[in-house]
Amino acid sequence: MLNPIAFRPGPVTFWTTLVYLALLIPIIIINEEPPSAPDQSPYDSVNLTQAWLDLTTITRAHHPYNSHANDEVRKFLLQRVESILDHSGASWTTDGTKSAFDNSNYAVTVFDDMTSNVTFLMGSGIGGAHTGNEPSVGIGAYFEGTNVIVYIRGKSDDAGGWWRADALHGSRRNEKGLALVNAHYDSVSTGFGATDDGMGVVTCLQVIQHFANPSNQPERGIVVVMNNGEEDYLYGARALGQSPLNPFIHTFLNLEGAGAGGRALLFRSTDKEVTAAYAKTTDPFGTVIGSDAFGLGFIKSGTDYSVLYDIYGQRGLDLAFFRPRARYHTNQDDASHTSKNSLWHMLSAAIHTTRSLSGDTGTTFTGPRSDGARGKVANGSPSDGVWFDLFGKSLVLFGLRGMFAWSLTVLVATPLILIVVTYILRKLDKYYFFASNVRTCDQPDYEYVPAGGWKGFFRFPFALTVAGGLTAGTALLFKKVNPFIIYSSPYSVWATTISLFYFSFWAIMRGANFARPSALHRGYTIIWLFALGWATLVAVTVAEDRLKIGAGYIFVFLQSAVFLTAFISLLELFSLQKKTAWGMQIREDHEARDLFHVLPHTSDTPSQLPAIPRHESLKAPTARDSDATASATSGPPGAYQEGDGETEQDEPTERTPLVGGNATSGHIRTTFATTYRRSISALVNKARRYEEDGEPYEYEQSWSGHLPSWAWFFQFLLLGPFSIILAAQTGLMLTDAVHQTGADGSNLLLPYLIVFFFTVLLLLPLTPFIHRVTHHIPVFLLVVFVATLIYNLAAFPFSENNRYKTFFIQRISLDTADNTVCYTGVEEYIRPIIAEMPSASGRVVSCGKGLRAGLEECCYDGSAVAPRLADDLPDGVPPENSYADLVWINVTRGDGNTAQLEIGAKNTKACFLKLEKPVSGFSVDGGTGWDDRFGQFPEGGVNHIKLWHRNWDQPWVVNLEWKDDKAQVSDPNVTIGAHPFGGGDLEQRDSGLDGTVVCAWSDANAPGTIPALDEALKFSPRWTAITKTSEGLVEGRKAFKV
Repeated sequence: MLNPIAFRPGPVTFWTTLVYLALLIPIIIINEEPPSAPDQSPYDSVNLTQAWLDLTTITRAHHPYNSHANDEVRKFLLQRVESILDHSGASWTTDGTKSAFDNSNYAVTVFDDMTSNVTFLMGSGIGGAHTGNEPSVGIGAYFEGTNVIVYIRGKSDDAGGWWRADALHGSRRNEKGLALVNAHYDSVSTGFGATDDGMGVVTCLQVIQHFANPSNQPERGIVVVMNNGEEDYLYGARALGQSPLNPFIHTFLNLEGAGAGGRALLFRSTDKEVTAAYAKTTDPFGTVIGSDAFGLGFIKSGTDYSVLYDIYGQRGLDLAFFRPRARYHTNQDDASHTSKNSLWHMLSAAIHTTRSLSGDTGTTFTGPRSDGARGKVANGSPSDGVWFDLFGKSLVLFGLRGMFAWSLTVLVATPLILIVVTYILRKLDKYYFFASNVRTCDQPDYEYVPAGGWKGFFRFPFALTVAGGLTAGTALLFKKVNPFIIYSSPYSVWATTISLFYFSFWAIMRGANFARPSALHRGYTIIWLFALGWATLVAVTVAEDRLKIGAGYIFVFLQSAVFLTAFISLLELFSLQKKTAWGMQIREDHEARDLFHVLPHTSDTPSQLPAIPRHESLKAPTARDSDATASATSGPPGAYQEGDGETEQDEPTERTPLVGGNATSGHIRTTFATTYRRSISALVNKARRYEEDGEPYEYEQSWSGHLPSWAWFFQFLLLGPFSIILAAQTGLMLTDAVHQTGADGSNLLLPYLIVFFFTVLLLLPLTPFIHRVTHHIPVFLLVVFVATLIYNLAAFPFSENNRYKTFFIQRISLDTADNTVCYTGVEEYIRPIIAEMPSASGRVVSCGKGLRAGLEECCYDGSAVAPRLADDLPDGVPPENSYADLVWINVTRGDGNTAQLEIGAKNTKACFLKLEKPVSGFSVDGGTGWDDRFGQFPEGGVNHIKLWHRNWDQPWVVNLEWKDDKAQVSDPNVTIGAHPFGGGDLEQRDSGLDGTVVCAWSDANAPGTIPALDEALKFSPRWTAITKTSEGLVEGRKAFKV
């Protein structure tokens, strides 16, 4: 009976193909579709239908911080919070009201924050001529927060208004700490913000609704923050630092969106303990690789997590949508392009995680900080964790130190174990690896018997080099010829790389084994895998210990599995004869046959030869027949081709016997080489099938007949399934994260390198067995390769569902009314887009380096589409006539090198100062002073100041100080531009401070406000998406001089 798991082509092809398909198909489905929402919520007071209705309300218009729609969203959120609390049965109040002080034991307190003003350092400077030897120059910002904060009192929280400055002076308050749930309610100016971050906001509303119910009161207090201004520079989270509750927040869950649907990914986590709060959700999804990528700086974009963890020291998680990136920050980030299933995936995870974080009343999140950082919350000593999901249904979580110990054990113990087993095998004379010859006698005139023990050793590195090189070359070809094809067709690219690597590797390994069969082929491949894996694990272990990187868990698991398969390969050798016994048997057989050949045959001594076969068996021997003879009669086929030596044979004559021997020889040669002749017995033995017990497979070494044919199956089960799951899940997740980032200016080669790397990792478990796979699968994959290669090289890379993201901005000189419309992207695609714009017809389009790295900016005269930025412009008046009045600047020179700038602008809440030289200090009236938590004031000063107001048409009063001893001012009062309440003449000076005020307009919800943007949305090709370049869709510039 045929063994169904024998190491034969049929079973190997069937089982390996079945395992790959059984794992890859569900992984792809899970990657593409979020889990279905239940018909009825399992959580009390959580209403998915209501959450969806809230989402559609929030996303009716684009609502960036600098828009009127943003004010409407804020009003709606406050109304919804009041409605939820009124129906919850809980007592509640608004902080700052008289009732809040009369009875401070309310279950819920709402903070309508209209007072948090923060002045801080943003980052490196823009512009200004300075060398690397000069002090660094920075960017400063002043922001006025409008966050909505809800505090839900926990059972273990202190009574009363413990957070107030006048409460319990000198005592430790609310030591158990609070759990934060955070999301931002502003969108970008070109998107509706359904997933970025509307779903996070409506999830916050449901969290309030659930925990405000008296029956669901948490153990520790919960703070729900719906912040404003995240999109431009995480301003809302920075304003949270001014809240009296912030110093008591120990843990957080940040809800975000960096895509536009799908599953909510555990983007990153601060430590193992907070990840454990998420781990028991019904559908966890994520891997520690994301956290490590952020930590190493491979991912440049930030979320509020960066402020909550890096600045405030809170411990928590980032839960975010991350695909498809092409809809991110565009008008397709709306309710119609996402689903209730996606919303439920985030909502259910948030409820469970918040319950777990707030339910921990022990010392997990309390106590002294392990880093000893001053000014940060004392929330205990975290430990580094490693995590990844399995099929989106369970989360594997363990400590990084544990993985380091495991890695170190694998590095040290596994080679020693294999060495010990190898030593035992050598002692037992059963170690056939690396055995070229077998010595059968101590007599010097006895030659060695070739064992063919080196055959197959060099195949794996050669095949891996060639197949890997071809696959990597294909990735480079895509980058060269059609670099954006992965943008819309990632699965097509995956199909190309997988099919090419599979076919090329199979062709080399199968061809090598066909020409020179070896029973050690599988074992040598595993030995190579072990050696390469061990070297890789050294680097992984160093990263675990020195860099606290857990992303190498895939290699830890893989190397552990490779060790077990190598161990089995060695155990297989125990089933074989001793090498000397096998060699003696082979020698005795050949000596007897040689003796038989030279003896005369008479009627009294009838020949013992079997009947002479006819037909094919009498044909001249081929190379494989020679190997067959060797295998059947004297040992490994083609042994001398491996360098074991071969004795020159006499040329045959008419006297040469048909069977063997040499009529001219007068003696019997005892050398082993003389036995390598084609014999009738070999032809007979060749006809015997390999299924017979003890027979080697086809033309492999004769000593291999007793190797267990089922061992490979268990090796594949150890090496294959788990490694395939990890490689496939991680590869798809990383591809989804980066394959559409090329439009943002990211490296175009990176997605292809990720696909290449995980293709190799995905197919490595198959490599020890691939030479037994029949030709059907590889030939089919060859067809797939050819078809997908042609498609990937020739197809247009964008589609209506995978639109190329183009960055838009319009710039106006308020002094001269010059007007330019600019698009940023890859020039090859930007020019065809601009060509479709009616306003660009006949205009000169000039392209140059853009503000975004790796992208070009193409601009043309936009006078035909002048924006209407003032809301008081009479009908029929050209918009250009109002530009001079849009921004006014009143400059007052003070004593020494100081000045006060009063800046006003119509219909905007954002203006920026760009200075020709840095100032050594600045402040804004109404601000709270410089916040050192975000960085000390730069030694080289600040040359760029960003100003944000919460109210419309309210001027900023900015106080500046700079280092310039030569500055002399005769008239302290100067007005530049047209002031609504009076004018003034500009006094020219030779010294002082020059600069430009740049104001931004971001509200394009009313048609006709920014005609250039309306035109872009209407006339751009269907494969194009329009998104913002900067904070404003329109920037107006006006110069000033002090």
